[in-house]
Amino acid sequence: MKPRINLLIALTLLLTCGPMRGQSVIYSLSYSETQASRRIRFPNGVIGAPIDDRLAMLRNLRKTEIYSVSIADGKRTLLFSDEGMNLEISPAGPVGNGKAYVTGLVREWRTTPIPGAYSQPLAIYEINLDGSRQFRRVVEIQPNQPPALVNRQATKGVVETFVDGKYMVFVYDLPGWKLLHSWELTKVTQPHCPSCTPISYGWLADGQRLFFKLDVVGDIDADTLSKHDRPGTYLASESGDDLGAIPAEIGRLELAGYMHPNFIIRDFIGQLPDGSYVFQDYATKQGKSPGETEPFLVIANPDSKAQKQFPQRFPVGGHLSPSGKYMSCIEDRRTANYQVERHLWVEDLQSGQEKELFSIPPPQPPTSPEPNVSFNVLGWMNDK
Repeated sequence: MKPRINLLIALTLLLTCGPMRGQSVIYSLSYSETQASRRIRFPNGVIGAPIDDRLAMLRNLRKTEIYSVSIADGKRTLLFSDEGMNLEISPAGPVGNGKAYVTGLVREWRTTPIPGAYSQPLAIYEINLDGSRQFRRVVEIQPNQPPALVNRQATKGVVETFVDGKYMVFVYDLPGWKLLHSWELTKVTQPHCPSCTPISYGWLADGQRLFFKLDVVGDIDADTLSKHDRPGTYLASESGDDLGAIPAEIGRLELAGYMHPNFIIRDFIGQLPDGSYVFQDYATKQGKSPGETEPFLVIANPDSKAQKQFPQRFPVGGHLSPSGKYMSCIEDRRTANYQVERHLWVEDLQSGQEKELFSIPPPQPPTSPEPNVSFNVLGWMNDK
């Protein structure tokens, strides 16, 4: 019977751990100079420096690297680095179909008409995440424009930005990045919440509809809002048709012994492939001050009252995996000397279990010979 028992144990472990295989979180590591590390790299400044060093001195970041980390075994793989390149990429942007779409800038040294460093206008660059360091410039963007967001199918990209006093939405067809639609977001948001500002946005699971979270920015009490102001998450077609709001009763946190503060609007994170909505919400345990809130993750089916609620140890700004099984989470942990140490976690959306993948140390002091390191989560990719 012993072999049978071992087989049962193996099958149990396979069923328990199997779903964690086959997917990786994609993240970037960015290295910024301290005062000391910059002096060590360029002790004489531009005087007598080679052209490559002169271009490197103009960079905001020493380098940005893009990695994958497997949630099955924690293995990390370097996918791209702009170190030693004239291309400098931003540390944020979406991924899809084995590529990352990041804001970038190319600098080069020219001898005419006046010798010096020249740069192309800011643009979105498509980065191959296969270690080849290949990239292509796809579309020019405006200064201070946020990163594009790519739908789950990697067939369309969207940018919501502030242009000439207006919030504008631009929708592109991928992979060619041909502009399909451009429209003013205010035309959708004004009827619902005139005093609101768009806080976040993204694609729904079908890759054809968009969501926009609207909220009032500033110290405005909920009781003082206009009767026409209804903060929340609103939907629109890719061409700008108003599709209404996600009803307030969907995903409302309902937990015995807890109260939901009126001043908190739950944060819509995204939609799973089965159509369920994922929210970040907060509640206060009865008997405590309303300000002593605790974070919860709520997964709600829009067509029924069925939902799952998971308590969380830290606030979430997560990326949902394409399979809908996992979500990345970032924890900002205070160290003993009051610095912030960042930790990357993955949460199983079926069980609520959390798994830590790695951490990044706190910022270096100005006197450190080593640069500072920061990281951003870009998305997910299936393991090869």
